[in-house]
Amino acid sequence: MRILIITQYFPPERGAVRRLFEFAKIFQEHGHQVTILTAMPNYPDGILPERYKGKFLVREKLDGLDVLRSYVLPASNAHPRRRMVGFITFLISSVINSFRLKGKFDLVIASSPPVTTPVAGYLISRLKRARFVLELRDLQPESGVQFGNLDESLFTKSIRRVMSFLYKRADKIVSVTDGISEFLHEYGISPKRVVTVKSGVGEDFIFGHSNGVRKRFGWKDKFLVTYSGTLGLVRPLETIIETAKKLAHEKDIHFVFVGDGQKKAELEELTERYKLANVSFAGIQPLDDIPFFLRASDVLVECLKDVDVARMAVPSKMFEYMASGRPIILGCPDGEASAMLDSAGGALTYESCDSDALSELILRLRSGKIDGDRLGQGYHEYIRDNHSRNRWASRYLEVIDEL
Repeated sequence: MRILIITQYFPPERGAVRRLFEFAKIFQEHGHQVTILTAMPNYPDGILPERYKGKFLVREKLDGLDVLRSYVLPASNAHPRRRMVGFITFLISSVINSFRLKGKFDLVIASSPPVTTPVAGYLISRLKRARFVLELRDLQPESGVQFGNLDESLFTKSIRRVMSFLYKRADKIVSVTDGISEFLHEYGISPKRVVTVKSGVGEDFIFGHSNGVRKRFGWKDKFLVTYSGTLGLVRPLETIIETAKKLAHEKDIHFVFVGDGQKKAELEELTERYKLANVSFAGIQPLDDIPFFLRASDVLVECLKDVDVARMAVPSKMFEYMASGRPIILGCPDGEASAMLDSAGGALTYESCDSDALSELILRLRSGKIDGDRLGQGYHEYIRDNHSRNRWASRYLEVIDEL
């Protein structure tokens, strides 16, 4: 089968983009011919590498995959309005550049968000007379509204209409969580047209090691509490800084943020205002190094704002966190992510704005009152046995073969 995957974000960019990249490689290994139509890489810092500047289309090979990179207006996480313009420019450029794709495609897979990508996917699928699969990694505009990134307006109503149109026109909808699938069922989409294919995690996380991270950064004797990922608006990360302030007298406990995003400057300013020596910002790290930071940590923290869409979310980093074999504290007590931790041996949760509760859990882990090693081992085995990327790629292949 000849498959076209359309996604605005793709390696070397960071985050959930790793999912489709690894799935695409597995599809190709199983005999499918896979082409990727994506944007020029610039996420999350909005910086376009020199070789892509001034280009409307760049064709390249990435791990054996045929990748077409289409023009996009570069935009960092710190400039949401410019990012929205970037979404539209990629929609336009990807449709135009699709005419350079020769021959027939059997299937077009388009991943959302942003919502403009599946719009492009639907249009291109019609032009190519191919079946259309809509992949949903997040619900829009519901997520944007509830997390506070968007206000209810004519604009959000328009997005709902567009997504409703796409839900009804897709030959199959692939969601990344059971919660999103349930939302679609309640929306009126037949369960026969919806399938859950979770992100899972690659072997580099399942069999990773620390690779001297502690020594390199001077954290050798510290009890490390780590957050890794986008420092974005959907997460009340300031609670972690408030927790660091409360535990500043515990000289062995050190907090680490790995990543970048809209909140980074605000978090750094808060750390400076509190004069905290127990907080480090490691910045953006190479993708291949992320497993090292997770393995080197004593505790991993994830959190989401307390809204309905958060309860149906399982951030891709949760699979990476659990694979690392480290204990996890989750600031989202009721939802699919906490249920997954429970299934793996137990969930340590706190209300995402409660720094007292987070402080208490960290202290109990450090003292051994909570057996973090037991929890971490349970998480690791659960992910290894149930959520490897290869396992979920096989499920995706079944979906493709059924179309």
